[in-house]
Amino acid sequence: MTKPITYAYLETTNYCNLACSFCNRDEVIGPLKHMSLENWGKLLDGIKHHPIQEAKLMGMGEPMLHPQFDEVCRMFKETFPKCKLIVATNCQYNINDKFRECMKYIDMLYFSIDGYKESYERDRSPAKWSKLLKFLEQFKSVDRYDCDVVVNYVVNAYNVQDIKKIDDLRKEHNLGQLRLNIAQIWDAETKMSDDIATSGYTEEDLNYLRENWNEQIMGKSKWDFEDCFWVNNGIYTTVEGHVKMCCMNTGAEPFGNLFINSIDEIRQMTDYQNVKKGCNTNNPTSHCKNCSYKELTPILEYVGI
Repeated sequence: MTKPITYAYLETTNYCNLACSFCNRDEVIGPLKHMSLENWGKLLDGIKHHPIQEAKLMGMGEPMLHPQFDEVCRMFKETFPKCKLIVATNCQYNINDKFRECMKYIDMLYFSIDGYKESYERDRSPAKWSKLLKFLEQFKSVDRYDCDVVVNYVVNAYNVQDIKKIDDLRKEHNLGQLRLNIAQIWDAETKMSDDIATSGYTEEDLNYLRENWNEQIMGKSKWDFEDCFWVNNGIYTTVEGHVKMCCMNTGAEPFGNLFINSIDEIRQMTDYQNVKKGCNTNNPTSHCKNCSYKELTPILEYVGI
């Protein structure tokens, strides 16, 4: 039995103004484009019969670079008025009227701030710390409406000791919770152990995380493939309308395209069903090889998640 979609991860642009060290977008994005409002409307029409409860309008690009992102958000909330809409932004631009209009529709906005000064600029090149501070200053005059604005911090082996500084910055600017996400590898061909930034934590680092930031770390340590919600209730779509299983394996071949097939047809296709069955029986297919979320298990267990 195919369950209804309750979670959606929808990409409306793959343009980005950064080249983050932990992102594989250059390997997977294809031609640069913004999704047209016409196609966005078609996509929403194609999934509106599903009871989507939470959606993220993000992907391999910076959402706010879409020239009509305010309309993108408005159309989404018009289609799914009760759905929790989440957007992440890198804060490396000047706030404009489009941004202010978006705030009317977004329920939760992530400010992606990974590191402090030198570590921030290193991992989020060519981001500038000064530009981030300017953005935060401009944001003081923005009407938040009912939007919960939080800080999303990707933890790697090089920025662990900067967390406290960003938490202080968060408090200074009256932002919501600090969310810590242990860095992952977004490519099934690479294991986390192959990359020093995602595997080079010292015992001191892990103890520091466990003793000071346990409650802010996102994730679930006692997780196995049968617990994967993506195969049963999730959807991941690219700016071109391609449907992939999840945001963990962004380099995977798509199962279909929403502008060619219906989402229900795609979810019934043999390849899709095989991946779903593999996870549900704890016997994952090659699609889920080196699942970066599964690889987090020993780290999350150590820090007590």
